[in-house]
Amino acid sequence: MHKSNQSAFSLVEIMIVVAILADVLIIAVPAFLRARNLAQNTKFINGLRTASAGFEMYAAENNRYPAAAAPGTLPAGMNIYLTGVTWSDSTPIGGRWSWAPAQWGSVAQLGVSYAGGSSIADDVRMADIDTRMDNGVLSTGAFRKRDSANYMQIIE
Repeated sequence: MHKSNQSAFSLVEIMIVVAILADVLIIAVPAFLRARNLAQNTKFINGLRTASAGFEMYAAENNRYPAAAAPGTLPAGMNIYLTGVTWSDSTPIGGRWSWAPAQWGSVAQLGVSYAGGSSIADDVRMADIDTRMDNGVLSTGAFRKRDSANYMQIIE
């Protein structure tokens, strides 16, 4: 009989490798999710600032803000002012872009609406965005929670 000199991993060695990989994943996945959320929040904030500037420019040139439009629908006349903001797509944080002039006690406001969509608003995420943009309190300041489905940046 010939004895085989093939080497193989034992079950214990394979289990140790799997345990090490599991530990790495336990550490890496949350860090990846935090980094992804931070990037999405930053992209949303930049889009909100770009859109705010576009609406202010429209108002300066036309002596009025554009008429209201349904969430995700580009307000009439805003196509040249909102370059760089994909208004008809979901925002980087889910939901739809929303333009709401003369509502909730302000002249003009813009933000994200989760009404009628499959995405769900996240107060923790919005508080992080508010901290980076404003005062960190969703009930006061320029960036606010309007209701369970709408978060708005007051322009004027």
